[in-house]
Amino acid sequence: MSFGLALSGGGTKGAAHVGVLLALEEAGMFPSSIAGTSAGAIVAGLYATGTDAGGLKRMVRELSKTGMYLCDADFANLLKAVPQFLLHHKIDITGLFKGNRLEKYLCQNTDNKNITETDIPTIIPAVDINSGETVVYASSIKNVSAVEGVSWKTDIPVCQAVRASMAVPAVFQPKTIGDLCLVDGGVTTTLPVDLLIAAGESNVLAVDVTKNYEMPDKKNIIDITTHSLSIMSTRLKDLNSHGEKLLLKPQLPKESGLLTFDEMERCLDAGYEAAQMSMTAIKAIFKQPRA
Repeated sequence: MSFGLALSGGGTKGAAHVGVLLALEEAGMFPSSIAGTSAGAIVAGLYATGTDAGGLKRMVRELSKTGMYLCDADFANLLKAVPQFLLHHKIDITGLFKGNRLEKYLCQNTDNKNITETDIPTIIPAVDINSGETVVYASSIKNVSAVEGVSWKTDIPVCQAVRASMAVPAVFQPKTIGDLCLVDGGVTTTLPVDLLIAAGESNVLAVDVTKNYEMPDKKNIIDITTHSLSIMSTRLKDLNSHGEKLLLKPQLPKESGLLTFDEMERCLDAGYEAAQMSMTAIKAIFKQPRA
């Protein structure tokens, strides 16, 4: 039986998705399609363009030490913002981080492949703040079902679709593609189960890493923004994400958050453990029958 894998957003907590993929591959199970939002989009995009679970694990280890380098702060506009605010001028800054380094990293590690060239059908949602629509980039849009408030598109480099999907408002600058101004897909679709089903995948294994976020004692703009989005995403998921055959919710370190790169390996381990603990159920529901 083929199955699709739906991966939620969650910042560096998305390393748990890699642990789930490791456990699945060890059990000889490989998704036939994949969808991911934000952090889930990063894992989905890399996996669908040829990086296996072992390669993703090596990337997690590397990023746990060097990931903050990819967060390129927009110092110029940050410095301009203070006098602009004091003088009641329009503030130019659209996000703390530009996202250019991360996009370059993604393009290099996906070989700049187009989403039409992925190894398995792939779905990556973002949100156009001009129209309020969810913009879903997919490997193919020939047979997708209509979903209210969703616009389906294809023929885009995977790294650009992923960069758009992980543009957390106020943290990363939006990604402009044509006349679209795109932000984090989690604004409307934190766990893209419904999108996989709309694309024809009836058997969906979902992984949710949006839970277990605790507000730290020392609050800053990133913590407040991500905590607010986490609350919103949880409510949206409860309302919109239905239809998966099985949902995994790894028990993540309470210290993990949007940019806690040093917690990524522990998150990976949590995802692996969650999948291992549920492997009997996973095999019963999704295991390919022997020929």
